[in-house]
Amino acid sequence: MAELPQSLHARLRDALRARILDGELAPGAKLPSEAELTVEHGVSRITVRQALAALQTEGLIVKLHGKGAFVSHPRAAQSLNRLQGLNEAMLPEQHAVSSKRLAWREVKAPPAVARQLQLPAGETVYHLQTLRYLDRAPLSLNSSYLPRFLGERLARVDFSQRDLIDVFEREGGLEIGEAELEIGAGLAKPQEARLLQLAAGAPVLQVERLLHLAGGGPVHVETAVYRADAFRYKLKVRR
Repeated sequence: MAELPQSLHARLRDALRARILDGELAPGAKLPSEAELTVEHGVSRITVRQALAALQTEGLIVKLHGKGAFVSHPRAAQSLNRLQGLNEAMLPEQHAVSSKRLAWREVKAPPAVARQLQLPAGETVYHLQTLRYLDRAPLSLNSSYLPRFLGERLARVDFSQRDLIDVFEREGGLEIGEAELEIGAGLAKPQEARLLQLAAGAPVLQVERLLHLAGGGPVHVETAVYRADAFRYKLKVRR
């Protein structure tokens, strides 16, 4: 049976989509420029722009002003309907989450951290910094502070494939009750951009989370910087 005819931009869209889905163009890879695609496929600049616009609508590419089009990283969405870690949230979606430890040390609590954890100024805390990956692509840069007693309990724990909430409850012997979240938009600082494989100043999602024990006391504060093109939160609300 003969295939149905396609418009030029649909043909180009499908050709580029196939290269992305087959892995020929990996996440983060730069697509050929509009001029290069025009010559390579023998089509007009308008046709190229229509094809790229369609791929952007599908979420397969992102276009950065003055830089070109890039293959999107795997995208994840975490529900805020209940308190859970990213590994737990991604399990039904069959996404693989892992972490690389960048820092794990004792430090004096910064003033803001001491206030949030209700500790005396200058109290010793444990600082954990990790780079999290989704399906082997950089997803978020996370900076956590734990009270000294908890850090000492977890000094030898491997965090690489686990949610901190799970570690706190199992190895830490705690019962986590609730979390306060503050979510906002920001721009990637140079170090964040380098680790997340972004252009400096690229949009990021900034999340601050303060965990409380079931009894009410704060026990962990974390700041996370997510690739805005790879992560989002979702929430179901009722009227």
